[in-house]
Amino acid sequence: MALRWYCFGGFRVESDGRELDLGAIRPRSRTLLRYLAAAAGRPVHREQIIDALWPELSEATAVNSLHVAVSTLRTFLEPGVARAQSRYIVRDGPTYRLVTGPDLDVVAFGEAFTAGRRAMAKGGPEAAYLLQSALFRYAGDLLPEDGAADWVVADRDRYRSQAADAAALLAELELDAGRPVAAARAARRALDLDDHHDAGWRLLIAAQLRSGDRAAAARTRHRYEGVLRTLGVRAA
Repeated sequence: MALRWYCFGGFRVESDGRELDLGAIRPRSRTLLRYLAAAAGRPVHREQIIDALWPELSEATAVNSLHVAVSTLRTFLEPGVARAQSRYIVRDGPTYRLVTGPDLDVVAFGEAFTAGRRAMAKGGPEAAYLLQSALFRYAGDLLPEDGAADWVVADRDRYRSQAADAAALLAELELDAGRPVAAARAARRALDLDDHHDAGWRLLIAAQLRSGDRAAAARTRHRYEGVLRTLGVRAA
């Protein structure tokens, strides 16, 4: 059974295209699964997990709760598989890791974004494709169901910022390639993600001017100047 994992725009797990019913496991176990998925394959120390998910419990009780939750998840994800043979939730001493490889959207996004930036810096022809791939993976905020939980906010903001950067870089490539309509579309994506994205505003104005739509460019410039005023910055 091959599993695919999605953290952007809402958490879900699919097996051969069929979404698993995560409602069959307890809420705290589901939260642990999301927590490990958000770590994107990195090992997470037991104390970090406990501080994030069971801060109100004594150490002994919290450790036991963690063990129960891990066992629950292993049974759910791999029925009948012995603990030592689990492919997905691996323990190494005091750390736990969710093994997903590229079948996790945050991993695929990060790899495509990094490769796209490198290709663009080198003038590689695949840069646009890689950035488009990154944006395709970014289906929305990281784990919105976890709200303002301390353990998710920083990563959520980082991924959103990276997605906005990817869109702006794609807009730049499209503009350089003489495709102003596609450039404007990518620039708007950057601004949808971050309405203070300076490059996004500048690229949208440039794309509209290149398309010959001076009225739209003037409206965009007026909005951009309004954003700058809220930041206490004077337009150049």
